[in-house]
Amino acid sequence: MFRKISVIGKVFDKRNSAVVMVDDKPILIVKYNNSLYGMDAICSHMGCGILTDVQDNVATCPLHGAKFNVITGEMIAPPQVRPEVPCEFKSNSKTPLKTYKVRINNEGFVEIDV
Repeated sequence: MFRKISVIGKVFDKRNSAVVMVDDKPILIVKYNNSLYGMDAICSHMGCGILTDVQDNVATCPLHGAKFNVITGEMIAPPQVRPEVPCEFKSNSKTPLKTYKVRINNEGFVEIDV
């Protein structure tokens, strides 16, 4: 079931990604090749990184460097663990990360199939 969120599709005219909250869960939305893709935004490695660094269709964890394909949710590069960056949150998340269909409705708002 597609759900309208409070983001206007025009935001992707100037940027290629945004993190939105749906049911208290961060979801990364990425514009790639004129299509929108959604994926859980919490890194599956330790659950402490919000995936905000996006190049093309690859999201990188800012803490440990794990890379994810935003179309499939698959981890395409493993994390580089740096012990000096402690994790405060443990996650049961596994890979691939959950992906979501994303579209822009007739009113111009982004909708996510959750």
